[in-house]
Amino acid sequence: MAGLNIVGVASGSPLSQKAMTSIAATHRLAAIVVPSTLRPTGLRRWFGPENRLADIRAPLISVEEIAQYAPDLIVVASYPARIPSVALAAARLGGLNIHMSLLPRHRGSDPIFWTYFDDDPMAGVTVHWMNTEIDLGDIAAQQQIELERGRPSRDLYHELADKGVALLSDALNCIAQGSASRRQQTVEGASYETARQIEATRVPFGQWSAERVWHVLSGLGDQRSGLIDSADGHRLSHGRATSFEMTAGITPGNLERTSDGYRLHCADGFVSVCKRD
Repeated sequence: MAGLNIVGVASGSPLSQKAMTSIAATHRLAAIVVPSTLRPTGLRRWFGPENRLADIRAPLISVEEIAQYAPDLIVVASYPARIPSVALAAARLGGLNIHMSLLPRHRGSDPIFWTYFDDDPMAGVTVHWMNTEIDLGDIAAQQQIELERGRPSRDLYHELADKGVALLSDALNCIAQGSASRRQQTVEGASYETARQIEATRVPFGQWSAERVWHVLSGLGDQRSGLIDSADGHRLSHGRATSFEMTAGITPGNLERTSDGYRLHCADGFVSVCKRD
């Protein structure tokens, strides 16, 4: 089986590193597009000697330089900008992207955040073909897993990254053999969220059940803060939710400050949230 000539598109995230390393092991990774702030050698400096990309000798380039490498395929793994259509057209077979949701659900920015916030019972990762729209291309491969309640989001991210890279590897091998898979996304269940929406989002703990508030803040609190507001509308710094208690005699929406964090009055009980480390 002849390997593909691939230009990778990465940000330096763990997903990026795992994906580019996997591609280089089986195919020809001709170059890696990285944000301008990480060029020409910043990507390797940023992550130091243990960076998985340190042993990859592919040049770090801008998106405008993709055509120079005449790629068979472009592969995107965690990149903070849209790939221009002219760059995508430079690849003979098009492009693939790894997206950490069960498309068509949670297109757009930070799908893991919305998987928790929207109380989805399942999480997942999708490898999809790219087009000029955001996360709308045909699905090449997809895998779902049950989302354990309160699981730290960083832990979920790494599992989905590993599964996404495995799906990508299988998809690339199929493409190299001439048996590429494509399944059109459905309209049913589709959603799209932006980074701006995340910035404006707060957990409405006075309206939700204590268990749901605990699940969301236990999951997201390992990486995000500012998801709850004080009574006067100020955004609070916090860590993970540590426990919840179902009880009567509460005042939904009330927030108590404790010695080690906060106590949130939810619709049917309390949630304890620790201070940010």
